[in-house]
Amino acid sequence: RDRDRDRDRDRDRDRGRDRDRYRDSGRPRYDENYRHETRSGRVDRSAANKDTEDGFERDLRTIFIAQVARKADERDLFAFFTECGKVTDVRIIKDTQTRRSKGIAYVEFESMESCPAAVAKSGQIICGFPCIVQPSQAEKNIAAKQAALVAAQQDQPSRVNVSNLHKDIGQDDLRDLFSPFGTVSHASIQRDAGEANSGVVTFKELDEAKKAVAHLNGFDLAGMKLVAELQAPVAP
Repeated sequence: RDRDRDRDRDRDRDRGRDRDRYRDSGRPRYDENYRHETRSGRVDRSAANKDTEDGFERDLRTIFIAQVARKADERDLFAFFTECGKVTDVRIIKDTQTRRSKGIAYVEFESMESCPAAVAKSGQIICGFPCIVQPSQAEKNIAAKQAALVAAQQDQPSRVNVSNLHKDIGQDDLRDLFSPFGTVSHASIQRDAGEANSGVVTFKELDEAKKAVAHLNGFDLAGMKLVAELQAPVAP
């Protein structure tokens, strides 16, 4: 059981390393026209150059195949998956020293809509062996980046712009008014010309600022309706 667990862990590690190598390789070794690398190492492609494609968008159109038969080549994988949609790239990952297949591969489709049908073929036979087909990790990576961005925004100090303040309201009054909704790190009042003043209240977290705006915008303070608006957060 320990041996199986170690083998799975090694395969996951190799998958991550080889996936990055595949995505960073730029030009594929194989495309829908069965054109292979020339002796100079360059690839003759009829499709448009995809070197500048966004990595995540490409991953969304790519599937991962494990347990690929040693004797299987790019043509076999192309023929196996072409019924799911137009295949634009096939790459079998090989050992850099022996050039033998590691038993894993990537297939890229022209459209991400082809991927579910390809994943559904998991367990079917390629060259005598049942293959394991999985979607790429792009969705998980995108979700992780979005979560990190949201977390970063939550940690950023958030400001609430306040206007239509009664002239008798001072800085301490403004802080006391907003403090029940979170940690107020700063509160200031701008003495404007006219019948009302304006101010800025800074909260430690974005959620606190949102809560204050939701409760206090339109609040009747000293006979005047308070205007509270969330200031757009500054990108971290």
